[in-house]
Amino acid sequence: MFIPEEEEMKVEAEKLPLDIVYEDEYLLVINKAANMVVHPALGNYTGTLVNALLYYCKETLSDVNGTLRPGIVHRLDKDTTGLIVVAKNNQIHHRLALMFQEKTIHKTYLAIVKGRFSEEKKREI
Repeated sequence: MFIPEEEEMKVEAEKLPLDIVYEDEYLLVINKAANMVVHPALGNYTGTLVNALLYYCKETLSDVNGTLRPGIVHRLDKDTTGLIVVAKNNQIHHRLALMFQEKTIHKTYLAIVKGRFSEEKKREI
C-alpha cells in the first residue's frame, strides 16, 4: 500500500484589511471580521487572518503552532466577530497560552438574536 506524503501547505502573505485594536512590540489585538477564517485549511487557503498577518507583520510572529498558525494563540469561528490576540514571539505565545489555559484571560461572548424562541428552545447561556 502506497500512501503519498502530504505536501506542506505554503501560506502566502496577502494585503488584507486588519482592524488593529492594540499593538506593541509583543502582541497584536485584532478585531476579527465575521466570515474571515482564522488560519488556512481545506477549502480556505487564502483570505484568512493568517494571510493578512503574514503581510502585516512580515517575520515577527511566533511559530509555536507551526507555519499554518503563526502568532495564533486562540481562534474564533469563521462567523464570529471579536477580538483575537496574536503573539509576535514564542515567549509571549507560551505566556498567553498558559494564561488562557489557567483562565487568567477571560473571554466574554455576546450573542445578538433576532426573532423569538419557543419555550422549549429558551436556555440560559
